[in-house]
Amino acid sequence: MRQTGPSDNKVLHDAQDQEAWGEQEYSLYERTTLRPALTVNGISGGYQGPGGKGVIPACAFAKLSFRLVPDQIPLEIDRLVRRHVARVCPTTVHARVHTLSRSNSAVVDRSHPALRAAYLAYRKGFGRAPLFLRCGGTIPIVNTIQETLRIPTVLMGFALPDDHIHAPNERFYLPNFLNGIATSIWFLSAVGSMRLRSAKSPVEERTNHGN
Repeated sequence: MRQTGPSDNKVLHDAQDQEAWGEQEYSLYERTTLRPALTVNGISGGYQGPGGKGVIPACAFAKLSFRLVPDQIPLEIDRLVRRHVARVCPTTVHARVHTLSRSNSAVVDRSHPALRAAYLAYRKGFGRAPLFLRCGGTIPIVNTIQETLRIPTVLMGFALPDDHIHAPNERFYLPNFLNGIATSIWFLSAVGSMRLRSAKSPVEERTNHGN
């Protein structure tokens, strides 16, 4: 991934940052996709209004999210986090960890016919072949579909690196929106054709080829 993914300079440029940090033995692309991560999404507590205030806050809150990687079990990580918080928390402070959600990881097989259909659809919708990239996001339903329904899941994205997904200034490039609609139509058509071909008997296949 270090060789095929975007360079550290590219990642920093897209993030509008100047300095990298984290595990030095991994590239930034590897750190943000295949390595575990802990993110502080929000902190609150104490006096929030303008001006100075000498009141000691009675409580504080922090929202955290964890990116898990293969071989990491959500329940086990949950227990480890709770154990760590209990160990470092001073005896004069009461700490409580509340888990909002957890999900198992999922890997999509790039050699599956459904992914080949998506590849064709992108070429039709955008006029260019797509690139396969790892993503360090969380979509819990993907694992549920794979494990419960035993059917493949195709993840198709149309955003650009500078769309600032989930940021206050998030945007979506309108030409990509229109091309994304066309790509989705091509994908459904390709998957439908694939299912029709797989449903035909060998005799029907030979007859059709003969015609």
